Amino acid sequence: MQLSNAVEKVNNSALTPLSATDKAAVVKAVQQDDAGQKVPQSRQSRQIQVLSKWALAADVSKQLSQTDQTERSIRLAYQELENLRRQLNSPAAARLSADQQQQAQQKLQQLEQKLARSDSGLNAQLMPAGTAPAPVSASLTNNIDLLSERRQSEQVNILLGRSGGAVSISLPAGQSVSENLQSVQQAFAPQQISVSADNQQQLYFSTEARNARKLQEPWLLTGQGVRVAAGNPVSVALQPADSALTQLSKAAGKADNVQAYQQQIQLVQQQLKDALGKVQAQRAALQAQLAAISQQQSDATELNALSQQLRLNMQSGSKSAVSVVMSQANITRSLVEFGLG
Repeated sequence: MQLSNAVEKVNNSALTPLSATDKAAVVKAVQQDDAGQKVPQSRQSRQIQVLSKWALAADVSKQLSQTDQTERSIRLAYQELENLRRQLNSPAAARLSADQQQQAQQKLQQLEQKLARSDSGLNAQLMPAGTAPAPVSASLTNNIDLLSERRQSEQVNILLGRSGGAVSISLPAGQSVSENLQSVQQAFAPQQISVSADNQQQLYFSTEARNARKLQEPWLLTGQGVRVAAGNPVSVALQPADSALTQLSKAAGKADNVQAYQQQIQLVQQQLKDALGKVQAQRAALQAQLAAISQQQSDATELNALSQQLRLNMQSGSKSAVSVVMSQANITRSLVEFGLG
């Protein structure tokens, strides 16, 4: 029964590669037959190789299935946004009407609900989930204005929570909003934090997951001037950034005109296009990996040899023969299901 149990172990974990512990169990199982007698080395090698290749192929097949689901979600999101953009057929210079705002927000909320499923393959920022930890994003309260033009020069110092990071921002007198934004971006760059702003001069900060503390813990601000008055440090907690679709929904009520809002939709669509390219490249790589597994060595010869052994075992009344056949059939069924998924 040892080989049967080993095969069942592979069947139950066929969606992940064999761990060192599992492989050791397989090796031990195939080294002895039902009577506890030692099995020839060549037979051991064939059995281990087949089981390992089945497990690896199942893992790659699962990843391919997940990639296909992610691609379907991206195409769904892109098409829904395209439908919304085309429905905004008012004169380009006109502001969105109350009905158009409500329509846009309703459609975006419905789309977000569809993509909120755990198997959609997309995170809240419409990026493929699972490939890498999602960047952490947050926004700065509007009570702190770092972008507006001022008549006097100002200096703003920021302690980034308890992370030990600190930022010093110089804002010369007479700088435009875009110039001030550039100064803020340059000041935060050494902390691996990117900075952007929307049409309402709302500041958004983004960093890799490993630097999340810099955005999740309250900032202590000191300064000289109007933006941050001199004196005791001011504690400011950043707000977690809204999802991409929630941001687009809120933008419907803030857009200057229909054309400006359509352009915002197109920016999100471009992000989806970029994500689609990455997913398709990942799928091509997985397909190549799966093809390489099947080309390493013909399974037909191996399976025929094992089938012959099982036939002899069944003819001799081996107790484990039936369970082994069923285990191998279950593994094959799982591979087919994932391949068609």
